[in-house]
Amino acid sequence: MNQEIMLNAKQKRIRVKELKNYGSSRHPLYTIAVEIELTVSESPDMLHKIFTGTGLIARETIPFEIVSNFRGSADDKPFYSALVVHEGITKKYEVVARDTGGFLRRSINYEPVVYPEELRLTHPAEFSRMNIEVEEWELHNYKHYFMLLIASKRYESFDLWVRRERGGEFTSIKVNLAESELKEKEVPCSWYLKRLSVFEGFDLEDEVRRKIEGG
Repeated sequence: MNQEIMLNAKQKRIRVKELKNYGSSRHPLYTIAVEIELTVSESPDMLHKIFTGTGLIARETIPFEIVSNFRGSADDKPFYSALVVHEGITKKYEVVARDTGGFLRRSINYEPVVYPEELRLTHPAEFSRMNIEVEEWELHNYKHYFMLLIASKRYESFDLWVRRERGGEFTSIKVNLAESELKEKEVPCSWYLKRLSVFEGFDLEDEVRRKIEGG
């Protein structure tokens, strides 16, 4: 993980959208959802480079092979979408999840499909090396779990949007993350937050944890 570059957040807002126990006091099953909004000076392209370095942008989050029970979002957003400048031309790049079927109540398989055709072999983690500039981008991961013959409600949901604000002086980072069937009040999708925690003066994962504990 690249820890050399740290970001200075000009504005920060963390809000707990849901914190509810759907189990019992003895056997809790929490669903926790958090919204994070940050404003920084760095461009979307620079943030793309930084989060490639931390491992947030990788084949683990943007698959290039068939995956099970893992798609862009619950409402079928792509794994990844961006406006990129390739060979001097601005293009819409997407990695979408195509349902290829699976075993009922056990798994559903998804095949990542890349657009446009001329970039179908180019993973976003390679953009910097190939001199592809990213003007804005978003990342979506939704992992749902199946248990044999039992309808599980367990899921993890992570959504990230990076946009240059009007006027072009600052960039906004918006994050929605949620996780269900947690056995205690803990940070949802902590793997993702660890790769986002590159800000001077505070640890993003710790800030979210304090918000949850106070909720």
